[in-house]
Amino acid sequence: MTIHTIGDSHASNTISGWRDCNDIESHHIGAILCYSFGEGKLERCDISKYGIKEGDSVIFCFGEIDCRCHIQKHITSTRTYKMIIDEIVKNYVEAIRVNIENCNIKLKRVSIFNVVPAVQKYNTYENHEYPYLGSDEERREYVLYFNKCLKEKCEENSWIFFDIWEKCIDNNGYLNKTISDGNVHIRFGGYHKEFIEKYF
Repeated sequence: MTIHTIGDSHASNTISGWRDCNDIESHHIGAILCYSFGEGKLERCDISKYGIKEGDSVIFCFGEIDCRCHIQKHITSTRTYKMIIDEIVKNYVEAIRVNIENCNIKLKRVSIFNVVPAVQKYNTYENHEYPYLGSDEERREYVLYFNKCLKEKCEENSWIFFDIWEKCIDNNGYLNKTISDGNVHIRFGGYHKEFIEKYF
């Protein structure tokens, strides 16, 4: 069985911790928002083109960029961050369903990777093309709620919620620098490997 990670840079086995896992094939499709994947369905990402075979597993990795630099700017007096995330996750799950059906094969496992812990702006390099919008505390709350919604949707669909978030935080609930790439990625792959060995 091959495990296919599909998504933004958090799906990459050169940038993120997947490189420490066996039988991983990474499909890093660029700095794509979860919002964009959900809205675009097959137009944005068609996994049937990725060489996925009968009995393989897929792990979808989107959402960190949304929480880092997009949700905050769409909040209004009548539109809360929870309303925004609810809509993103709903469309995300539907896009996954469409992709799975379009493959027309039986997969061993379907999984959604947790949105990785938020970082603190004062001690992390900021890419000005993808800035930190909202306070550290606000972005941390976006991630927590996003993951809560993802977990619920995985349970509803009998998918695996790939949840290593709690193992990757520091004492304040932000990405632990000792296991990161110094930026927004989980570099250490031990928790990825441990989860795969247990659930895949």
